[in-house]
Amino acid sequence: MKSLYKASIYHKRFFPKANKFRYSGFYIKFPIDRLQTLKSLLFSVNNFNLFSFYEKDHGYRDGSPIETWAKNTLTEAGINNFDGRIFLQTFPRVLGYVFNPVSFWYCYKQEELTAVICEVNNTFGESHSYVITNQNKKIVTLPKEFHVSPFYDIKGDYEFGFQKNNFVKINYYIDKKLQLTTSINGEYITWNDFNLFKIFVRHPFYTIFVILFIHYQAIKLFVKKNKYFPKPKKLTTNITYEKKV
Repeated sequence: MKSLYKASIYHKRFFPKANKFRYSGFYIKFPIDRLQTLKSLLFSVNNFNLFSFYEKDHGYRDGSPIETWAKNTLTEAGINNFDGRIFLQTFPRVLGYVFNPVSFWYCYKQEELTAVICEVNNTFGESHSYVITNQNKKIVTLPKEFHVSPFYDIKGDYEFGFQKNNFVKINYYIDKKLQLTTSINGEYITWNDFNLFKIFVRHPFYTIFVILFIHYQAIKLFVKKNKYFPKPKKLTTNITYEKKV
């Protein structure tokens, strides 16, 4: 049930100044009620290792069970007494460090995708989740309510699209004009220590690379004289719901 994926991440900004990039990486996906099954020689849970997953990196961020946070979030969205399975797609820690721009929590009930929680992090140590509960639509739109890039204001809408072949696409619009598109495409590989070691050899400091690459792109946007928007005060709420079910 746990899975490793080679990943291709794409990002293209259209306005006000064009900028695009693509890079390769990896991510993990697993049922959160089977967290302890991630443990192996090279992978630990809530302990240091070559690869590791810490519950304090997600949800309430206090080390409490992530399943509790996920189910409470679904309850607040109107999905009461959820008894299905939740799969988390995210980056693990590598040598004790991780920065996750976004993690996806896929919530299934009887093999049907009931909801998706998109847990977004910014480089200021803040997080915000967008909860999508209407899975009858291929594309779902939610208002942007969280400061991610200092080169975009907090306005406009996100358009989320999920496909069964491990492909996620997010478009960002302001006044119905496409500003940015980003996507992540995954290719399944078997989870074992041999493949984990191969990933480490290929991407030895991947999670550090992610945060450095984000700042490198910010410098490029600054040089291109994109308008800078200071970080506003922290929001009083950290969850945006699509609708109450």
